Formats: sequence, C-alpha cells, structure tokens
Amino acid sequence: MKHSRIFPAVLAAALAVLLSGCFFKSVDELYALPKQSEGYYDLQSKIDTLMADGTEYAAPTSGANQQSVQLADLDGDGEDEAIVFLKSTSEKPLKAFIFDRVNNSFQNVAVIEGDGTSFENVEYAQVDGEPGMEIIIGRKVSDQVLRSMSVYALRDNHVVELMSENYTEYVITDLDADKKSDIFLLRFDAEQRSGVAEYYRYVGGQIEREPEALMSSGVESIKRIVAGRVTEDTPAVFVASTYGKDSIITDIFALRNGTFTNISNESATGISAQTIRNYFVYAADIDADGVIELPQPKQLPQAQSADGEDPYWIINWYNLTPSGRQKRKMTTYHNFSAGWYVILPEEWISSLTISRSTEKSGVRGLTFSRRNGEGQTPDEIFTIYAFSGDDRNKVAVEDGRFILGEKGDVTYAASLGTGGWADDLTRDELIRMFNFIHIDWNSGET
Repeated sequence: MKHSRIFPAVLAAALAVLLSGCFFKSVDELYALPKQSEGYYDLQSKIDTLMADGTEYAAPTSGANQQSVQLADLDGDGEDEAIVFLKSTSEKPLKAFIFDRVNNSFQNVAVIEGDGTSFENVEYAQVDGEPGMEIIIGRKVSDQVLRSMSVYALRDNHVVELMSENYTEYVITDLDADKKSDIFLLRFDAEQRSGVAEYYRYVGGQIEREPEALMSSGVESIKRIVAGRVTEDTPAVFVASTYGKDSIITDIFALRNGTFTNISNESATGISAQTIRNYFVYAADIDADGVIELPQPKQLPQAQSADGEDPYWIINWYNLTPSGRQKRKMTTYHNFSAGWYVILPEEWISSLTISRSTEKSGVRGLTFSRRNGEGQTPDEIFTIYAFSGDDRNKVAVEDGRFILGEKGDVTYAASLGTGGWADDLTRDELIRMFNFIHIDWNSGET
C-alpha cells in the first residue's frame, strides 16, 4: 500500500560526512541534503531558511519512513513532492512542509501543522481514489499513551484534512478490497483491560467511520497487529494481545456481509493460546498460501528418557473462516531459541515424543520418536543436531548424518532412525520438512 520513496540524499549525506572523517558534525548537519545539484541545492537553501529561527529536523521515530526529508507524489502529476519534517517552538510545533518541484526550483506550496512532541510515523497510501497519494501522519501527543493520527490530501496546492483521531495502534489495509486504502484503528484502555477497533474508509467523497467492534475482554496489552487474509478472498486484521499470565489471544477483524466485526468472538472454541516456554506464538502464513494461520500449541507427553527436561510442545495451525469455523492446516514443532521448525505429518501427532538424544562422539541432538506401549522404548524417527566452528560442515556429515541447512555460523544436520516411521522417511523429505523461523513469528521475544 505504501508508494513513497525515501529521499536518497539523506543517507548519502550521512555516509559522506562519516567517511570524510568529520565526526564532529551536529545531528542536524548529518540530516542535511548534499549540495550535489542545482535542484537539491535550492531545496537545501529553502530548508536552511526555515531552520534559521531554531527550528529543527523532526524525523518520524518509527515505521518504514524515518527520514526528515521524504519523496512522494501527493498531487498525482507523476512527479514527487518533497516533504520535510520539522519541529519548531510555535503553538503547533510539528510541521510537515510540502515542496513542489518546478524545473530546478522547489516551491513551498503547503504546510501541515499539528500538536505533539514528535512525529511517530508517516505513511503514504491511496485513500480517496483520486490521483496522488494521501499522507497519514501519526504524532505522539504527550509522554503518556495518547497519540494522534491524521490523513491529509494535497489538492490544488492546498492541504485537506480527511480525518483525525486518537489511537493506540493503527494499520493501513483494504478490508473491502476496493483498491483504496482503509484505516484500521485500535483504542485500548490498559486499566479497564478493554479495547475497541474502528474501521474508516473513503465513501461518497469523505472518510466514513463504520460501527466499532470490540476486542476480547480481559486483554492486558497489545503485542502484535498485522494485516493479512483470513481466507483467500477475505482481508482481515489480526491483533494479538496478552491474556493472563502465560497466554495470548488473537482477535480477527474483517467484513462479514459488509459489516465490520470481530469474527473471532463467535468462534466456539476461542483462540486463546498458551505460551511455549516463554515464547509467544503469533498468527503467521505458515504454509505460504497467502492466508494467515492461527497457532494452537499442544504439550506432548514426555518420553521416559526425558526426566528433568522441560516439556516439549507442537503447534497446530488452522484458519478461522468468517463464519468462525476452524480449518486445520498443518502441525509443526518450533525450536524458537535455535530459530528453526519442522513440519510434522498428521499421522505422527498422536504418538510423537521429543527428547534430548544420548551423547554420541561428544554430540547431543533433539530426537523425534514414536511412543510405544507402557514401559517400551520409543522408536527413533530422526535426530537434529547443531554444529558450530570452522570444521562444522565436516563434522556435520560424520556418523551417517546429513546437512539440513545453514544459518549464520551454525550448520544443522540430521540422522535417521531405523524401523517404523523412520523407514518411510527419506533424507530429501526431512530436508523439506526442516525450515528456518521467520523473525516476525516470535516478535523478537526470546
């Protein structure tokens, strides 16, 4: 949805300063544009004039666009405008100056002014269906949670405010699939442990607010919010929140028969999921089919040889349809600390157990086995090992092992067991079952 381009000169200027050995430049000078062409020189001169009274650069503090000077085609003429983010000491200190380029000269055609202590994020999206991108600006209003978001359009060199609301979190999405960007906004009250979702879309010449939908009651904090699809043809927003001491709950917001609703509230089984040894597991497109799956962790019975080990967990992944029905997609074992996971065949699930392997040649791995009857030794299916060091690839293929993959300075290898399920499993199949975890899946919470 974002069609902005980051001003390349900003980064080039910072690198040029550092590489030249001038380490005593001010922060403002580091953000300054290099005077490399007549047009850029003109723009730099205009910015210098604006900053003569003590005004400073005010780059957005989060999001994809964190530059003080950015480019986007706001008026739809095929040429980018320059947007300069500054902070002054005036009554409305946060200012976004819009410069239009005419030949080799930049003219300040409009300015967006607002309250707040900083620009939090800036996005560009096609909201009203007219030529040009709208600019969505989030501002931090105070040292508290309160933040303000506004949507602006540039029309005939005048800024028109399309909407302005306070928010806790928001994302740009397209829930009605009309090729125009919509605004999904959350307001969350941590003290009341409650929140509402609001949906705004451009209809009939203005942005309209649809009836709000409630988040699950009792949530403590919002952990992750992502736009995706709940089914192939149903866009949705997934909001993961902490719930109790060791659980998360995922609310899914989408349009059902044209009505904005929390479709997860009507799921008969609910979608609260426990953590796995302090790892939160979030919704993800686990099978790369373009649809977001939800995780449902399940603790495995411990193997007899696993005395003293923490329990092991597998994850059942499923879709939730707009009607609230669950559709199972796959099951995995995720090793979050090592950054890999294994896709597990469905027929294994009821009898699978996991444990640390016995030491062989100074190496221990993680063994996946099939449980047998009471008091009987499990049948090893395969074991996964991790090797580091300069000779790791050589050691990884000793004693009948084969390499699964490499990540950083670690090589992962496996060995196959004998009998039963192991005889039905080939090396190539296990290599396909083995995958590395995408960093978004555990949100860095390791």
